[in-house]
Amino acid sequence: MKSPFFFRAILLISLLYAPSHRAEFLEMATDAGLDFKHENGNEGELWTVEIVGAGVGILDFDNDGRLDIWAVQGGPLRTADSVRTGDRLFRNVTTSENLLFEDVTEISGVQATGYGMGIASADIDNDGDTDVFLANFGANQLFENVGNGRFVDITEKAGLAGGEWSIGASFADIDADGLLDLYVVNYLQFALEEGKVCRNYSSRTTYCGPQNYAPSTDQLYRNLGNGHFENVTELSGIGQSSGRGMGVVARDFNGDGRIDFFVANDAGENFLWLNQDAGRFEDKALLSGAALNVYGIAEASMGVAVADYDRDGDLDVFLTHDVKESNTLYVNDGCGWFDDQSSVSGLATSSIPFTGFGNGWIDIDGDSDLDLFSANGAVTIIESQRTAGFEPPLRQRNQLWRNDGLGMFHEVVSEVAFNRLDVSRGAAFGDLDNDGDTDIVVTNNNGLATLFRNDAHSSNWLGVDLFNTDAHRHAIGASAWREANAREVRYVATDGGYASAHDHRLRFSLPNDPSDQFVHVRWADGRIERYGPLAPNRYHLLSSSTSDDKPPHSNRRTAPEPKAAAARCVRNAARTD
Repeated sequence: MKSPFFFRAILLISLLYAPSHRAEFLEMATDAGLDFKHENGNEGELWTVEIVGAGVGILDFDNDGRLDIWAVQGGPLRTADSVRTGDRLFRNVTTSENLLFEDVTEISGVQATGYGMGIASADIDNDGDTDVFLANFGANQLFENVGNGRFVDITEKAGLAGGEWSIGASFADIDADGLLDLYVVNYLQFALEEGKVCRNYSSRTTYCGPQNYAPSTDQLYRNLGNGHFENVTELSGIGQSSGRGMGVVARDFNGDGRIDFFVANDAGENFLWLNQDAGRFEDKALLSGAALNVYGIAEASMGVAVADYDRDGDLDVFLTHDVKESNTLYVNDGCGWFDDQSSVSGLATSSIPFTGFGNGWIDIDGDSDLDLFSANGAVTIIESQRTAGFEPPLRQRNQLWRNDGLGMFHEVVSEVAFNRLDVSRGAAFGDLDNDGDTDIVVTNNNGLATLFRNDAHSSNWLGVDLFNTDAHRHAIGASAWREANAREVRYVATDGGYASAHDHRLRFSLPNDPSDQFVHVRWADGRIERYGPLAPNRYHLLSSSTSDDKPPHSNRRTAPEPKAAAARCVRNAARTD
């Protein structure tokens, strides 16, 4: 029998002669009309809050099939003599190959004048359009989309204002009642009047780290319908722990059919809240190996990105961290254990000089392998930049890693668009021009927003937009896979990364098979349906069936489900017993 090294060598040789797939991004915010500059409220006090925000959202708020952009704004921290300009909403008005956006903030009714941090998007009332939650330093806001391109602030009615320093949020149906509930991740217990003075190694003042402030408790709200939410933080068990939360993702991490939450905590152990049933949660991060890195050290976790990048039927986690700490790749074995494979995957060394915030798994080059992006910017003053007069003196370049399909990642240092120096924070991912590849919008602290259009031009692709006729518009919690490749599962979600909201649609690259495709969908309630044939190089709106009625192109009876890793665990446990 030939050794595994023989087959690996053959695969490497085949890759040398395979068609090349490249990534080529063009920064075009100005040309596209994305005229937005973030304001951090700097007054020379070096308040920690001024360097943390902000995120950005990509969403189709008017249901015209084109993704719009919601830019989260900071502004003056003391508003006695100043007025905040507020968030901006940009409508996608692209009519040709050139991206174009127009500012529709005023006519849309958006009045988001809090000191903004993050954004979460979902259809909270099952009326077919996208609503928006804003996490702020101070009172949060909930905007109901009432159709015709307009929003109404229903924060008071919903009971979601809070009062903590919130960073981000995630919508998910924790109790399978068809209504999306809300997890809000909170950061530090910080007040401007209680600001501390911190110094670096040379005794010069710098921004204080998170360890200088007490952690906060995240909040969990159950959706009661009709725009009302109930705070179930204590009842759910979430209130038993506090942390310095910066990122949150809702997925089923252990394959039991219930929604869990992974929370990235800054300078503390991460949380893995596993749903025990009826909306009660227990933190299993430490036991599962995801609370700390491989050396048993808590890191400065900021962004959290989740995907089944190795196609083994379970969800893996990628976290961004502070400078001198490598980013972390937790590989899920499907049996409740996570293995820190940051070093062996090639992701550790290249990330050590950077501080990462927004991150995401994306196929940058159309080869169907999931690659990685990180939006970077320091949180400790870089003395050479302070001397040169940069404001804020925290600038770094962003990073992109290509997945070679063999379990290794290689940084793409030749990508010119990402070599500019900014203080990048939020990053939102989506196909802004509907050409089948993923574009990136990045917000920069106290700087201009950047829009990176992906010009990889993959030859063939297939897009699906899942519409759950029984519940919420974007079928959050559903997943899909192609019949030709059941191991390549994509999950419907808008959360993840850092303080940002993303394109809910699913895309599959077809590097070797441009023919018509069949797609299988597993809806959030467990139903599995088959759709097709679907023509490539376009998006298809796929609706779920109701009762025994089959949706268009559906064949439920012949829709096999991918073999989940959780099933392997059950079999292994049985053998052990």
